[in-house]
Amino acid sequence: MAQSKTKERFELQVEQRSQFGRRATRALRKDGFIPVNFYSKGETAYSFVMTDTHLREAMHSGEKIFNITIDGEQRRAMVKDVQWHPVTDKILHMDFLGVRLRDIIEIPVPVVAVGSPIGVQEGGLLQQPIHEVLVRCKGEDVPDSVEVDVSELNIGDTIHAGALHSETFEILMADDITIVSVVIPQKLEETVVEVDEDDLEFEDEEGSEDSEKGEDNNESSDE
Repeated sequence: MAQSKTKERFELQVEQRSQFGRRATRALRKDGFIPVNFYSKGETAYSFVMTDTHLREAMHSGEKIFNITIDGEQRRAMVKDVQWHPVTDKILHMDFLGVRLRDIIEIPVPVVAVGSPIGVQEGGLLQQPIHEVLVRCKGEDVPDSVEVDVSELNIGDTIHAGALHSETFEILMADDITIVSVVIPQKLEETVVEVDEDDLEFEDEEGSEDSEKGEDNNESSDE
């Protein structure tokens, strides 16, 4: 039911950081650079800087695992921690964690519904309450997204997390959680103005009485 989707990984462009301290850090940010660290188990941490523009491109690429070249060797890295400015929402600092291709890691990836459900073509509505799932897999098998084929769903059909099987990763979520479903859309209730039949009868009776009085007056005048 589920398929993983991968593509060429985003390459992080980093420069060695040579200046440290609060004043130096402020100067870096003022010049458009963001301090970043790279950690890997059993290794010394590396301190780099990245341009604010490039770092935002990486964050908006939709990828979870990035390429990074350190000492001439291409490595893999995932975001470990991000420090945001509380007011401007700018990135102040970021930590990357080194990922070996054979390491077993847990990482969130987006869920993408693929196809046009039969039920939607018949007037139903596709609902997707879950847009991201936590997966466990090897670093080399991390998907950029998990695709869910919804083309065969009829109205009332549901795909649960337990149906997202894959040979390369495990979904870390209860099997009975709804991922996508096709439901009947709620229709707007028609407003119906009810008229009291007694009121209508009263008006008819009133009209009849007036008519009869008119006839009586005519008969009196004829006499």
